[in-house]
Amino acid sequence: MVGSGIRHNPFEQVSVASGYDNWYGTSMGQVVDRLEKALIYQLAQPRPGELALDVGTGTGHFACDLADRGLRVIGCDCSEAMLQIARSKDADVVWQRCDAEGLPFRDDSFDLVISVTTLEFVDDAHPALDEMFRVVARGGRLVVAVLNARSPWSRARIREARQKNSPFRNAHFYTPREFVAALSKFGRPRWSSSVFFPPSGRGMPMADVLERLGQRLCPGRGALLVGRVDK
Repeated sequence: MVGSGIRHNPFEQVSVASGYDNWYGTSMGQVVDRLEKALIYQLAQPRPGELALDVGTGTGHFACDLADRGLRVIGCDCSEAMLQIARSKDADVVWQRCDAEGLPFRDDSFDLVISVTTLEFVDDAHPALDEMFRVVARGGRLVVAVLNARSPWSRARIREARQKNSPFRNAHFYTPREFVAALSKFGRPRWSSSVFFPPSGRGMPMADVLERLGQRLCPGRGALLVGRVDK
């Protein structure tokens, strides 16, 4: 999922965009998706009828799911290749091409602004976060998810990027400290992480047990860091 001003946008390649979307159909992708959504929605608390913005929507994976939950959703991304796939889906979502650092929406517009694995690919996360928080309505919330530099998933992606062309070659992975510090500008964040089994798949049959233990004992070790700030 991509949001804005990127040195080289790897997600403009149709093959990359398609591969990203297809991964959710694999057995591992389905487990990871279920675990990530559980934490994201636990923090986001989406409610039917709310107006939501998905920044860096990519192929619309989360935007479509929010629409299915009864929210009114706008999904924005700077990658036309990703948005082409999103538009092909049968979902009641408004798709818009734009940059995260320059969102074309008024202040205080959305009950919920969500952004999942977008900040890793922008040149500077701070303007993007400023824009996301700007368009959150009073009483609304911003929920952001990034890939955790302390997780074996990020280390595996770094190794892969060294060996072949990968969308993660220029990605920035966030430590928990760095992530919380970025969100703390807007208030005291609530945060945790998700997906505690490694990319090898070892332990995947016990994913739910690992999730409960990981979030209780070492919340900074999951593959996906998720945080919420209220406005």
